[in-house]
Amino acid sequence: MASKAPIYCELCKETIDTNESLEHHLLNEHRPPELAERLASQWESEELGDPS
Repeated sequence: MASKAPIYCELCKETIDTNESLEHHLLNEHRPPELAERLASQWESEELGDPS
């Protein structure tokens, strides 16, 4: 039986427990402003070429 690859959270720089989904982790461990900040930063970096 193949095992699932570990899920890594880029926000907290930690591996997530194998029986927890990334969505569940993000909803329960990170605040909405933190998530929005990260998404905006990533978009700016990709679309505008701003290094973050």
